[in-house]
Amino acid sequence: MKVIDVFCGGATAQDNPDRETLILDVQGDNKNVELKVEAISKTVMGNIPDIIMDLLEVGSYVYCADQHIGRGSEMLADYGEKWRRAFHFTIAVRNPDFWNKEEVIETLQDTLGFLSGETYNFAFVQAADPVQLREQYFDFIDGQLAPDEIALFSGGVDSFAGAVESIVGLKKTVALVGHHSANKVQSVQKQLIDGLQTKGYGKQAQFISIKVRNSQSEAKEYTQRTRSFLFACLGMCIAQMYGKDKFTFYENGVVSLNLPLTKDVLESRATRTTHPRALNGFKTLFDMVVGKDIGIDHPFQWLTKKEVTEKIKQHGGELLLVDTNSCTRPRTWTRKHSHCGVCSQCIDRRFSILAAGMGEYEPADKYKVDLLKGARAIDRNINMAASYVRFAQDFKNLTKSSFVNAHPQITSALSEFDDLTTDEAETKIFELYKQHTDDVMRVMENALDEYSEQIVANELPSTSLLSIFFNRSKLDAPTALNYDEQLKSTLDHLGEQRCDFYFDDANERVVFKGGFEIKGDGYQLMTQLIGNFRKGKNKNDEIAFINAGKLASDMGKEEASLRRSIMRLRDNVAKRLGEDIGVVFDTDGFIENSQTKGYRLNRNLREVSSLSDL
Repeated sequence: MKVIDVFCGGATAQDNPDRETLILDVQGDNKNVELKVEAISKTVMGNIPDIIMDLLEVGSYVYCADQHIGRGSEMLADYGEKWRRAFHFTIAVRNPDFWNKEEVIETLQDTLGFLSGETYNFAFVQAADPVQLREQYFDFIDGQLAPDEIALFSGGVDSFAGAVESIVGLKKTVALVGHHSANKVQSVQKQLIDGLQTKGYGKQAQFISIKVRNSQSEAKEYTQRTRSFLFACLGMCIAQMYGKDKFTFYENGVVSLNLPLTKDVLESRATRTTHPRALNGFKTLFDMVVGKDIGIDHPFQWLTKKEVTEKIKQHGGELLLVDTNSCTRPRTWTRKHSHCGVCSQCIDRRFSILAAGMGEYEPADKYKVDLLKGARAIDRNINMAASYVRFAQDFKNLTKSSFVNAHPQITSALSEFDDLTTDEAETKIFELYKQHTDDVMRVMENALDEYSEQIVANELPSTSLLSIFFNRSKLDAPTALNYDEQLKSTLDHLGEQRCDFYFDDANERVVFKGGFEIKGDGYQLMTQLIGNFRKGKNKNDEIAFINAGKLASDMGKEEASLRRSIMRLRDNVAKRLGEDIGVVFDTDGFIENSQTKGYRLNRNLREVSSLSDL
């Protein structure tokens, strides 16, 4: 695992020969982070307290560090270990007393760890010379807007669908907050806003363009797993400036829930941008930042991308569909091809547009590689597309129960919906994916009818999606450069690995395979959690959480002390089991934490009845 010390905002750098060192700053001689908010009303200039300025900078530093330090090899040796990174941030802020609170640091670390699949640690120091002039970050304009809604706006299909539904359908006035690190992305966002203005909605839409980027180097990491944290910080800042206590993310539920539609996804390779647990983590942090309840709306949670795409046509915005862009590789864009056609977002987008019957509004040649007929390189490009369809094929044979068993990743979301029981959440997730996979298979079936003559005549490239689909009764992605072989080995290992433990009451210890033991405070914590774990496992039912306040009280601790104990135990167990038996835990792999419900043991753990069973 690559370990990086990141010193930000003038924090004194400490040299550690065993780690990489990165220095980031928004000002001064070492300035290498650009943060600029364009076109915001002068009337809100006074609504920017120091704590919000700190939040803006923290979000910017996290994002820029993520972009600056590559994850290294994409080979999956050591079960993705070379893909992961550990960041240790020291950030100079205006209010270090707030940021160093244990509950603040824990929320930051847990949320970013879940969002990225990596490790984050934070320490905050007093800023000696913080940015004082708001004008350094903000380009203020004349005029006054009183928006009904603050919405995050990427320029992709989902955020544009949300914009037209709010502005056209609900007749709201909306401040659309767009982040960009590349000018091409800003141009996409601006073109869509201009399109809305041309259609007569200029007075209802204000575009607030925000640039955050490394100013002295190009990004080395394209996955942008922490981008949504920055995006949320920006939305929170703009909402507070306009006197609002909530803002909106628009993203379809399939992407939000983050199931690996392709097996080509592991840990931080899988996006969790609007996963309900991530959004709850953002909310918990922002509640503490401003000292009141903050709302983060996510109205497309239970919609597929096809259903989201249809909203654009429902509200008369179909002619602007071609101007939206979801591609993650802007460096590949040309005047002719505005989408690469091979990244997961391009594949998902094109399937959804075709499923919605809106292909006529977006020429196929906008994609450098055509979804159905284009030749795909014998590498990850073909794995990505083929696995996407295979997921839909395989789903048809699943019941709700077998779906949950096949995709245990959904358990991280089940307890995050305040208005649903875990069983209700399971049902809604299953129905969401059923609709999604039906959409995908319908596109493939229609394409087989449309292009049957070309397929039979063998006129399509052998590596096109249609050729592969037509020539196999059950779709398999081809092997390429040993990548698929590595991936299979890795995922098989992760699927087979389990963490066995023995609860030794007589000696007040918990023993793991490999000989590692938990005693003392850790053992006492386990005694509190084991009851619900056993009850859920015995009944093959959901394992109940224990409220953090109750757990702290039962153990005779303050909540802050409890959080410290759990963090230490998690870290110690993850480190020892990784070294002893090669079990790789993510943030919740041992003890799960829900921001709203408390703690529980992960149901994938297995208790054995005797030491000899380890």
